[in-house]
Amino acid sequence: MSVRRERRIDVLLAASVAVGILGQWLVTSYVVADGLRVAGLLVALPEWAPATWLLQTVPVFFLAGGYARGGERAPNPPRLRPVLVFLLAWGAALAVLSVNGFSLAAIGEIVGPVLAPLEFLAPYLLLTAIAPWLRRAVARHGWVAALVPAVCVALVDVVRFTWPTLGWLGHLNTIAVWAVPFLLGLAWRQGRVSGAWLLGGGGLLAAALIVLGGYPVAMLEVPGAPVSNVAPPSAALLAFACAQCGLAVLAGDRLGRRAAAPRIATVISDAACPLYLWHQTAPALISLATVRLGPVAGLTSPPTDASWLLPRLAWLPLFAATLVGLLALARPRRGRPRDRGKGDCRAVATCDAVEE
Repeated sequence: MSVRRERRIDVLLAASVAVGILGQWLVTSYVVADGLRVAGLLVALPEWAPATWLLQTVPVFFLAGGYARGGERAPNPPRLRPVLVFLLAWGAALAVLSVNGFSLAAIGEIVGPVLAPLEFLAPYLLLTAIAPWLRRAVARHGWVAALVPAVCVALVDVVRFTWPTLGWLGHLNTIAVWAVPFLLGLAWRQGRVSGAWLLGGGGLLAAALIVLGGYPVAMLEVPGAPVSNVAPPSAALLAFACAQCGLAVLAGDRLGRRAAAPRIATVISDAACPLYLWHQTAPALISLATVRLGPVAGLTSPPTDASWLLPRLAWLPLFAATLVGLLALARPRRGRPRDRGKGDCRAVATCDAVEE
């Protein structure tokens, strides 16, 4: 029995990570104006909210994760070491910021976007830990197994929006919403899901929830918005996730299972975990390095209109270079050849071990 990678999973996962990072870098920024705060482009340009449907790609991340865990020889669960290194590094950074005169309010603004990726990775680690049980449930019930967390999401939303004092229940959706694309990935691996039905049904449901249910249009976090589809995840985000998973299944089926993926897709998919962990740290560090200069166009200047995007785009190569440097620093040191691979964080959702 030979071990191989699957091109469609590498390509889908790489696209999910790359587009997701790009979206966060474009719509969220630090602003130096009467202190340091987080601002979002969508606050100034709410009519651009539909663009977030192209930039929110976390559902594909979980779909690929479920697919990767769908075989009998699934890859080992992601290790906690990269997350611990990330938390320790930012713990030290917070001490440095405090010593250098940053207020608690400013520190809170800084770490908000930086720690946001943990909202996705924590549920992923849980789902991968219980993947063998989920795989058996999908083997018995097919895609219908995904209806259980989906119904939970709907019930939680009804309760928290009907009785605002119970809004804290929305955090239960952090696991339930992302369990659905994960289960759909398991079902896809078993050939028991229809991409066309997911795309059509999820898209129509998402549109209905937005138009008739009053859910926000934006599928990314909008700082200061009274209601969010992301924090905590909502039923509208779940419907959108199903539609996106359907599109990914259709695209993946066209890509095929056996052909080799482009090298860049393989590299990005293998680095999915650290990329997600560190991607918001890159703009944070650059913004902090220039904070004494006052507002810098496209970096720490307020995003007030579309013209802000042009200088913002000019900063993206520096963000990317900084992110690569952070990954190099956080990467485990290699030991003897026989120990290689024991400590590195391979793709959170890569499918690099499947049966022929």
